Amino acid sequence: MSAGATAAGLVGASVHCRPVESSDIESICQLKYAYFRLLDLKRFTELGELLTEDATTAYQSGELRQSGRAAVVAFLQESLGDSDIITMHNGHHPEIELGDDDTANGRWYLEDRVIVPAHDFEIHGTALYEDRYTKVEGSWKISHTGYERIYEEHIRYSSGAVRSIRAGGQTTTF
Repeated sequence: MSAGATAAGLVGASVHCRPVESSDIESICQLKYAYFRLLDLKRFTELGELLTEDATTAYQSGELRQSGRAAVVAFLQESLGDSDIITMHNGHHPEIELGDDDTANGRWYLEDRVIVPAHDFEIHGTALYEDRYTKVEGSWKISHTGYERIYEEHIRYSSGAVRSIRAGGQTTTF
């Protein structure tokens, strides 16, 4: 089998092949599922425990960046911590690629919804998350997470009327 080839039980790499550890992939999936759950429950301190100390983020197509676990947690608390803000983050269709024994990359399809009744505002959209993972003392942690928006609708919450749609770098206002 040539370098870069994939066969049952093996993941190809340009230098070497190693057996796929399904437990590693399952652990990474569980990690990201916990990230979305803790985000929506506003348990940001616990969410921070899922991150490496030097974790970085690039939310909203890289417009919102943080560096370091404390900065990420503070940003999430500040932007989503209000109990009147309701969020839903569904991450699915994971594509996990294991690197060496303690690194991996992942891609997740996101569907999210954010409701802010006080401003009669709702966001609904999709995005692709790109993550990096590092195994720290035997447990997988998120070392980078961020997403590129596919589309985003801004909606008047009280009526359901669409205010604008942003897709492909273009915004259409209604």
